Amino acid sequence: HNEYRLWLSEAQSLDNAQLVANRALKKGWDKKSISALCGNMRVESSVNPNMYEYGQSWGADRGFGLVQWTPRHKYWDWAVGNGYEESELRDGEAQMDRIDWEADNNVQWQSTPNYPESFSDFRNNTNNQSLDYLTEAFTWDYEQPLASAGYESMPERKAFAKKCYDNLDFSGGSDGGSDGGSDGGSDGGSDGGSD
Repeated sequence: HNEYRLWLSEAQSLDNAQLVANRALKKGWDKKSISALCGNMRVESSVNPNMYEYGQSWGADRGFGLVQWTPRHKYWDWAVGNGYEESELRDGEAQMDRIDWEADNNVQWQSTPNYPESFSDFRNNTNNQSLDYLTEAFTWDYEQPLASAGYESMPERKAFAKKCYDNLDFSGGSDGGSDGGSDGGSDGGSDGGSD
């Protein structure tokens, strides 16, 4: 599901979250960390990798993708520079490649006193943290929304993270959905928060 600027239903978001999980598991992500990531993506983009910030023109260079990179060129220029075609830039695989690159290179993530782990520690759940904690850590250390927006959206972020944790197939074998709307490689997303 990666129609341009379409807010996905919860079921469609779960389909894409399954694709995120399949991809992340191959890269060694922890199950709780994947779920926390997807919980944030639901609020940021509805887990639609082709989501662009509502009310903004493309030229405004606003939030784009699963985690709503803001400005858009932060992700876009990196992907073009790494040889991705435009259709791939709007696909979850390329975006998950960027997220893993960020974790490997300590980019975007800014540890805070309440959530002091690195992005790599988050990805691996090195400190064996709870799902709620990891969801909060990704919000504050990665997404970095305005405090009011972060607090207001936190229940929704946590609820979708729990839904992912309880319902996704973490064996690595699922194709992510059977309703025919899956885009064959898109993964999750964000709602327009800054990245």
